[in-house]
This record gives sequence, C-alpha cells and structure tokens, in this order.
Amino acid sequence: MKKWFVLALIACVAVGVQAGEGEKKGKGKGESKPVTKEMFVAQQKKMAEKKGTEFDQAKSEAKFDKLDKNKDGTLTADEKPQKKGKKGKKGEGKGKKAE
Repeated sequence: MKKWFVLALIACVAVGVQAGEGEKKGKGKGESKPVTKEMFVAQQKKMAEKKGTEFDQAKSEAKFDKLDKNKDGTLTADEKPQKKGKKGKKGEGKGKKAE
C-alpha cells in the first residue's frame, strides 16, 4: 500500500514540475513576452554567428522598426512574423480549392 502511495506522489510531483516548465517557456497561457529592439538585435546577431554569416546591426534594427507596427519599441505576438510552414488554420492553404 505504501508503494502505491509513493508512486502516486511521485507522479503528481512530476506533472507539477512539467506544468511549471511550460509556463516558464511562455507556453503556459498561449502568450509570449514582448521582444525589445535590443533583444531582437541580439537574437539576429546570434543567428548570424550560428550560420556563419556577416551580422549587420543597422539592417537588424531597420527590420525591427519595420516589424514594430505600432512603434511602441516592442514586438508582440501579433507583430511577430509567422514561422515558415504555418499558413493559418488547419485546412487552409495549398491544395484546397475554394468552392
């Protein structure tokens, strides 16, 4: 009986830890934190280094300014560009003919 209690307790703790990790990554409520210009430029620099390409800070700042539609100095979820391969809701996109 004690073994089952201990196993149930471990399972509850594991589920709680996983739920907490999802919230830390911004997955908890489906929202993400706004990205500042400095954060955006730093990420662009990191990506350029990873790819082995030349980093142009002015170009990155101009890209941020173009994406920042409301000019508040941050990029929110509605301003961030969609990742490749995410065309919209399921069933929309190539291969579907409009009726």
